[in-house]
Parts: sequence; C-alpha cells; structure tokens
Amino acid sequence: MTETPENTCATSFYNGACPVCRHEMMRYKAHAEDAGAPLKWVDISKPENAGALGHKGITQDMAYRKIYVTDERGVPRVGVDGLLVLWRAIPRWRWVAKVIELPFVYGSTCWLYDHILSRAIYEWNRLRLTRQSAQEKPTGNPANQA
Repeated sequence: MTETPENTCATSFYNGACPVCRHEMMRYKAHAEDAGAPLKWVDISKPENAGALGHKGITQDMAYRKIYVTDERGVPRVGVDGLLVLWRAIPRWRWVAKVIELPFVYGSTCWLYDHILSRAIYEWNRLRLTRQSAQEKPTGNPANQA
C-alpha cells in the first residue's frame, strides 16, 4: 500500500467555526505538538476543507454534528471513538483514554456524547451563527443600505 499523509497518522476533522470545538482541538493540538505526537488537524469550516471527508461518505453537516478522526490507516472514527484515537496518541491524555475505555465508562460516555453533548454543542453553535448572520444583514431601512 502506498503511504499517503492520510494513512501515516491520525487526522482530526473539527469545526473551527465552533468556539467550543476549536478551543478543545487547539488544546489537543498544542499538547500533541509539545509531545511530538504524529497528528494532523483539519478545520472543516474553512471553504477549502469543506469536502475533506466527502470521499469517506461523510458530509460537512455530519462532521459539524460530531467529531471525526481518521486513524493512522485512514479509517473514520466518530465521536468518542475519534476522541480516543487522539487521546491515545497524546501522552498527556492517554490516561483519559484508559479510563474511557473501561466497559461501563465507555458505554456511558458514548451515550452522553451522542445524545447530549454533541447535540447541545451543534445546536448552540447553529443558533449562535444564525443570530450572528441576522445581526450582519441590513435591516431594510434604505438609510442603512449603500
């Protein structure tokens, strides 16, 4: 198999337009860089990266709803499984991966992420962007339009 950047290290595909997502991924990125961990980071909110996961059958909206990480073989991992790929690769976070991998903890964490956390963050960010967009639009008052 020919080595490509996608199958030589894990890659996090995150929503950089979401303050929560961006903050968390940049924290992991800093820790990974400090440790020399072989990880890549792709901000899917940037226009040039909008279709970065399309060849895997993953739409941008799907990627906005949950974190996607491709492992070192290029296999997409979603949600907690994606975070586990990152945490295992970053020495500072390996203990978190070990705790989350415990059977009861893993199931509970997946349920919380899938049904509460990812939904809440997605909806909050969507609402935030909708409000921001509405504030940027002209009011219809001719005096406000150029």
